[in-house]
Amino acid sequence: MDKVAILMSTYNGEKYLDEQIGSILAQEGVDVTLYIRDDGSSDRTAEIIKYYCKRYHNVSFTQGENLGVGNSFMQLVYDAKDVYDYYAFADQDDIWLPEKIKMAADKIKESKRPLLYCSNQTLIDKNGIEMGIRHSKTIDSSYLQVLSNNEATGCTMVWNKALQYLISDEKRRPSKKLLKKRIHDVWIAMAASVAGEIYYDKRSFILYRQHENNVVGVRKGSIYKEWRKKIKNKELRNGRSVLAKEILIKFGDKIDSRRMKEKLQKCACYKDSISTKIMLCRDTDLMKYSNEGMLMYKVKIILNLF
Repeated sequence: MDKVAILMSTYNGEKYLDEQIGSILAQEGVDVTLYIRDDGSSDRTAEIIKYYCKRYHNVSFTQGENLGVGNSFMQLVYDAKDVYDYYAFADQDDIWLPEKIKMAADKIKESKRPLLYCSNQTLIDKNGIEMGIRHSKTIDSSYLQVLSNNEATGCTMVWNKALQYLISDEKRRPSKKLLKKRIHDVWIAMAASVAGEIYYDKRSFILYRQHENNVVGVRKGSIYKEWRKKIKNKELRNGRSVLAKEILIKFGDKIDSRRMKEKLQKCACYKDSISTKIMLCRDTDLMKYSNEGMLMYKVKIILNLF
């Protein structure tokens, strides 16, 4: 039976945590160990987790300082032991169907390359009432899509030991600063897209809860509102260029495609010269992956917000 490490970061998640942990421990056809890192909760989250630790031998708990969602999840990746066949992320407020991890493992078990699995999601509201499937079409998991507007959702991600070896390598770890701009699922999807491959399953094996306290969820609000946030908050700016730069530094030796390197280099160094900015503004490949439209795409480049 395949051994799987489930990595969950929690933060003030007392409301839905019982239901989610129960669904993880009820996974069928695989041997799961649940590793939970609490990111500085002030509610009953820690108390609930400690209850499960006493009752189940396969639940492990660490209380830590508040690092933010991206850095907290990646700390779990770094601390994970290398004795597992597969690794997976879990949010604190969803519900997993019993076959979720087994279906993922069956899809990627034949590959020796670094491979990331992700899937569709069934949306539910705060009361558990289904609101429909998230993606009606197969998502694009290319490196340009991940760079511009990642659609691979962390709570559906399962990856093999080959990818775990790469992303946990101290020399390949992203900066904490980057993980405030582009969180854990974007980094891992980006690493997999340039150094391995991504398998997308159009089926759903997860009830993906949407509620008012989601740390990360289905994006709501206008693009203009998101743009204004980046104007006010320096930490949110230049997500694409910073991501491109770090992926080139940490995984450049794994990129065989000259075209891929040139595209990433253009994004990473667009501020260096007017000519590079002009080339980026004219790059229709990159533009089509943005959900902002041509005008907003070019404005971001001109104002150094890309």
